[in-house]
Parts: sequence; structure tokens; C-alpha cells
Amino acid sequence: MLNSLRLRNIATISDTSLDLGRGLNVLSGETGAGKSILIDGLLLALGERADYSLVRPGAKAASVEASFSLPDGSEMLVRREISGAGRSRLLIDDEVASLEDARERIGDLVDLHTQRSTPALLGRRFQQQCLDAFAGAADRAGRVRDLYRQLCAAVARIEQIRGQLESAASERELMAHESSQIDELGPSLEEYNELLGRRRALEKAETLSALYGRGLDCISGDDGGMLGSLSALRSMMEKSDVDFGDIPELVSNADIALREASSRFAALLAGIEGAPWMIEQIDERLDRYGRLLSRHGGDISRLLLRRDDLAARMGELASLESELEDTAKKRAALESDLSAAATGLSKERRKAVPVLEKSVVSELRRLGMPGSAFIVRLEAAPADGRAGRLPIPIGPDGAEIPEFAFTANEGLPPGPISSVASGGELSRLSLALMLALSGAGGTSTLVFDEIDSGVGGETAVLLADSLLRASTGRQTVVITHLPQIASRADRHLAVSKAPGEGLPVTSVRLLEGDERTGELARMLGGDAAALEHARALLSAGRSS
Repeated sequence: MLNSLRLRNIATISDTSLDLGRGLNVLSGETGAGKSILIDGLLLALGERADYSLVRPGAKAASVEASFSLPDGSEMLVRREISGAGRSRLLIDDEVASLEDARERIGDLVDLHTQRSTPALLGRRFQQQCLDAFAGAADRAGRVRDLYRQLCAAVARIEQIRGQLESAASERELMAHESSQIDELGPSLEEYNELLGRRRALEKAETLSALYGRGLDCISGDDGGMLGSLSALRSMMEKSDVDFGDIPELVSNADIALREASSRFAALLAGIEGAPWMIEQIDERLDRYGRLLSRHGGDISRLLLRRDDLAARMGELASLESELEDTAKKRAALESDLSAAATGLSKERRKAVPVLEKSVVSELRRLGMPGSAFIVRLEAAPADGRAGRLPIPIGPDGAEIPEFAFTANEGLPPGPISSVASGGELSRLSLALMLALSGAGGTSTLVFDEIDSGVGGETAVLLADSLLRASTGRQTVVITHLPQIASRADRHLAVSKAPGEGLPVTSVRLLEGDERTGELARMLGGDAAALEHARALLSAGRSS
């Protein structure tokens, strides 16, 4: 429900507010008083694009504030600000929102009918919602939309997965080959470092073994070595009669020292572990590492990272294959569920169509349109590739698209509402539809501007009766020139314009008592007879 509307610096409005309530709210006033400006302000609050020429001359900016009561009992404050410099912003509960967000959040709160705006009734989606509400099929229609959305998502995902698997086919073959080579080696950082350490240790052992062997060979080799030479020398000196002084003692000491060195070389040589066959095994293993490392910059960490990446990527592709299988099963189930739900929805719609047509025509007769006709056409939904192949074409709204057709003149065939209904006729058709729905599919607030265009006499009374019935259990706001409608209002507001400081100023005030009687008299012509007629209308309105 629209609680209040405040406009500042918009056209002839300096700063004015109107407070509204449940039931029938009527705004009346002289032609040119500014009633249409109130509609302009409401349109701004509902997210329509700003017309910057609306900013009051001399003012830097204009604003509109609309307060709504929501179905859950909470309140929402919408503020729209526009500047003469061409800037605009919209806030919902003091948070900046886009116009699209505003239309989505507020659009269902107000159904505005004016010859200067596009009524919701012209939209196919709104017409479908009305039919489904009348048929009591709103929940089934919601399920169809949800299943359709899920099916489209499943079809899109299947196509996406197939594309990914196809594009990765050659890559997958190469990855499988590379992965098998790495798995066959079974590399690890610990083993690689251990092999390198053992290889270095064996190389050092080989070097030491050669050195110790060389020393041992020199001292006591197969040809006797230095020990053999010393032994021969001692034997020669012993046989000689030459006095060698202390040389024999020195030679004897050298023999003892060499024998000790030989013993130590032998001990060192015996303590060295290692064998050529061990080096060959290690080198063979390191060669296998080398062949793979050469493709990765000789870095074992990069090789291991590549192994992990390959495993992850192969796992992803395997997961995609599993997801593809699961999604294909889900798609089949969704197709079956959607077909069943759409078929059920079609049955409910077709059953409701003749009843809705009859009810709307009945209401149109009561609104003074005896020659009018109203029919609901159910056109087959177009084929939509997003949902894949289905037994019958099904769209987000089911297997058919409802379209309302109308004519106000007997003998003329009904045509699409957008092309055959005038603004006043469209407003009355909307009112008739809302009455037929008995509130089932309507919005919280109905706003009618110029619904009484070309209406007078008995038809005006019928229109007033219908508006009063439409206001039962909901809020209706009507801008009217008809006293028959104004006299039935639960809340009557007058729009007036008076001279200001250089510019006229439009204001709105709530009418009660004599002021309301006086306004009705003005609408009736303004003479004494009009005043009596006004009192009679008010009296009749209170008793009805």
C-alpha cells in the first residue's frame, strides 16, 4: 500500500504531500491544477526515467519520497532525486539502487493506469499471471518456471562439459602418456636427494680406494715395491765388508716405517665400502630421472609439481565425465517433470479461460460497456533451444502464451489490447479484470488516471460502484472529474493551484465536512442546486 507521497520542486509543486489510506482514495481539482504532476512524481518513485525539465524553475534539484507498506508488514521508503544539471539517483531505505532494481522491487506494489504510461495489462507476462491467478494455478506456473530454469541450466551445462571434454581430448591423450611415464618412475624428492648423496659418496670412495691401492702397491706391490728394494739393499750391505756406519740402522728403521704404512694403507682400503655394480645401479636410476628432468629444466621440484598438476587435471576431466553422466540423468528427469507440469498447467488454464472471459465481460457491462467483448487466446509457446528437445514446445511460462483480446464496440472483432483499447477503455478493462480476479492476482495499489474519460450520467454511477468494489480489501487511487466517483471515496483530496512568488504553486489537502461538500458542488457546476446535489451524493455514498 502507498502510505504517502511527497514532492518537492517538481514543476508547479514547491513542497506538498498527500497521505493515502486503504479503500478508495480520490484526487480532484480544476483542470491544470497539477493532478498529472502527482502522477509524474509517482512514476519517478517507481523507477521511470527522469525528465529533467520537471525540476521547478529556479530550483537546483527536485525530489520525490514514497512510503510503502509491504505485504509482510514492514515499510519501504523510496526517494528519487533529480537535478537540473541532468543527474539522478534513487534510494530505497537510504541505500542507492538502480532503476532496474527499483522496478523489480516496487513494480508489483503499484499498478498505474494512465494514458501517459504503459499499463501492466499490456504485458503478456502480466496477462499470464492474471489467468493463472484466476485459475488457481499460480503455484503450478511457478513450478513450471522453476523446472524450465533448471532444465535450461542442465542443458547449458551438458553442452559446456561436452565442449570442455572435446577441446581437451588431444591434451588428455598427451597428459595420460606423460603421466604414465612419471608414474612408472615414481619419483620423490627424498629418493632423488638420497641417490645423489650415495653417488657422491661412492665417487669419493672410488677416489680413495685408488689412492690407498696406489700407496699399498708402491710400498709392497706384486713386484715387492719399496719393501722389496729395501730388503735387497740390506742383503747387499750385510754381505759387503764396507763400513756403512749408521746407514743399516736407518735402512732398518725405513723398513719398519714402510711396513707400518703398508699396514695402514691395507686397513684403510679394507674399510672402504663400495662396488662398481652399486654405482651402475644408481647411475641407471639417475639416468631415468635425468630423462624426465631434462623436460623440466633439470629441477626435481618442477617435475613433482608437474606430476601433481597432471593428476589434478586428469582428476578434473574424470570429474567432468562423472558430472556429465549425472547431469544427463538429471536432464531426463527434468524433461519428464516439466512436461507433466506444463500439461497440467495447460489443462487448468483452458478450463479457466471461458469462466474468466464471462466474468470480465460481466464486469464490463456493469461499467457501461454493453457492446464490449473480451477473449483469451492461448498461443503455442515457440520452440526454445535453451531447454533442449521436448515432446512439445515449452517456454518458461508453459506450453502456451496467453494473450488478452478486447473490443469496446459490438460488431468489431476483438484484437490485442495494445492496439484496440483507448486509455480510458484500458483503465476500465483493467478494473473489470481486477474485479473478476477478486484480488487474487492484483497488486496492492491500483492507480487510475483519466479512467472517467468520456464517461457521464448512469455510466458514471456504474463506474463509481465498480471502483468502490475494487477498493474492498485493497487500496485504489483515482484522479477524477466525476462527482459520482468522488462522493464514494473513503478519502478525498483536493489538488489546487495558487499564485506564488513569480510561479504558481500546486498543493494538496484532505477534504472533510463542508470542504468536501463544496468540492463536490464545484465538480457539479457550483450553483445552489449543485450544492444540494453534492449533499445528496454524499448521503447516498454513506448509505451504500
